[in-house]
Amino acid sequence: MHDDEQIGRLYDFNKTVMAGDLPPRLAQNLGFGFDYPLFNFYPSFVYYVGEIFHLCGFSFINSTKLMIGLGFLFAGFFMYLFAKEYVGRIGGIVAAIAYSYAPYHSVDVYVRGSMPEFWSFAFVPAIFWSIYKLAKTGSNRYMIISGIFVACIILTHDLIAMMSSFFLGAFFIYLIAQSKKKKLLFGKICLSILLGIAFTAYFWLPAYFEKQYTMVNLLTDELADYHLHFVCFKQFFNSPWGYGGSLLGCNDGLSFQVGQAQLFFAVISFATSFYFLLKKRKEYGIAVLFLFLFVFSLFIQTSHSVFIWDHVSQFAYIQFPWRFLLFSDFTIAFLMAYLFSQIKKEKIKIILAAIIIIVLVFMNKDYFKPEKYLTTVTDADYIASSVIKWRTSIMSFEYTPRGIATKKSNIGNTVIAININEIPTSSYTVIRGKMVVTQMQDIPQQKIFDLNVSQPGLFRFNTFTFPGWKTFIDDKEVIYSDNNKFRLLSILVPQGRHIIRATFTDTPLRLFSNLVSVISIIGVFVYSLFQKIKHKSKKQQ
Repeated sequence: MHDDEQIGRLYDFNKTVMAGDLPPRLAQNLGFGFDYPLFNFYPSFVYYVGEIFHLCGFSFINSTKLMIGLGFLFAGFFMYLFAKEYVGRIGGIVAAIAYSYAPYHSVDVYVRGSMPEFWSFAFVPAIFWSIYKLAKTGSNRYMIISGIFVACIILTHDLIAMMSSFFLGAFFIYLIAQSKKKKLLFGKICLSILLGIAFTAYFWLPAYFEKQYTMVNLLTDELADYHLHFVCFKQFFNSPWGYGGSLLGCNDGLSFQVGQAQLFFAVISFATSFYFLLKKRKEYGIAVLFLFLFVFSLFIQTSHSVFIWDHVSQFAYIQFPWRFLLFSDFTIAFLMAYLFSQIKKEKIKIILAAIIIIVLVFMNKDYFKPEKYLTTVTDADYIASSVIKWRTSIMSFEYTPRGIATKKSNIGNTVIAININEIPTSSYTVIRGKMVVTQMQDIPQQKIFDLNVSQPGLFRFNTFTFPGWKTFIDDKEVIYSDNNKFRLLSILVPQGRHIIRATFTDTPLRLFSNLVSVISIIGVFVYSLFQKIKHKSKKQQ
């Protein structure tokens, strides 16, 4: 896969969790071994899932595989839950299969290796389902569930969460228009979204305001500039399968097809539904809405929508317009299954569903396999210090400190100006002076050393500068400098015996964001408990 760094990230995530740095923000080995603030910016939900499997005794490789397998199951399950509300159980199964076997679903796993985006396939239909249930029942329980799913998608892929706002917004308007209690439903939907935002404040608030200290602009200014990655219209219908990259023009190395079987059955479904519409047999507004959303999802991926991308500054962080294929797959799976809401006889439904499912699986199954199998690799091939600090780190370095030394690569993009012999072999370096150094602690959030200094000098922690780091000599805070090639923490140490340390602390912004998340979670828990006691009391009466 392109992003062949998931196992290394899971390893560093585990190391950070085991060190008690919660919520995790630092990756000790990634970022060339300089304590990279990856998890401060990169959504970590998938690594929590992988961590659960690892804590159950699975290797890092198998934990990653199980995390992928669970993602497939959850995507199909939540698509079924949502679709069946409109098209029944059999139609829901068809929608789940169509969604699971969408070609881009495979691209995310077997080509790109984008685990967060892959897991977003699960939470998009989950939010639609929970919001539908909230509109149907008016129950506060579904308001809380919706908030949890909003939180899940933010923690899974914050960009997909932003992109989904267009589709969810249209669905909200539709539900409110259908409701008899419009103001009440509007309030509850807004509150559910605010709950999800509050639950995840610990992540998105620091990520948004602290990105200014990093080189994240590399994502939007160079190879990931959205102008280079628009989809040609014909590619939605027919683009060759491949394991290469996204290029300017129509000859990309990976496929952007929606799925020929999905498109064929969606056309039949909508044409048949339109026939029934003329006979006024069923409510059809939801099908029209999803058709509109499907067309919009295709349009926003083409260069014809560039005026939108150019005027919405946050769109630059999406990087790849074809990310909207996730929503194309979601909407077309629903449109395919909508036909089942028009059919009354169960036998016809079962026969038709069987035919559609067989065709879907047969036409798409060959996409769901890797380019090749690595049959001899073990965890050590991915988590060895030399591998993570070099091979894995050069794949992704956009959260390194702003001002770090850079250079141009052979293809003209900016990379870190570091050579393999500059990778640290320890967590410190004595730049000048004479010191006998004894390392007392080396965890992601804290480095402690016992120094016997016979000649004053400069001591360098092999740690990137980033808001929150503080340095101490004998428990007295001292100002560090970072005026060096890689912007590493450095302090002047006087003669004598000293205990020095570098500690990663929460900034006021992070303390505030953590507090918002904790208060909102406790508030919901107390409210739920109160409601349960109240319900039990009424039942006893």
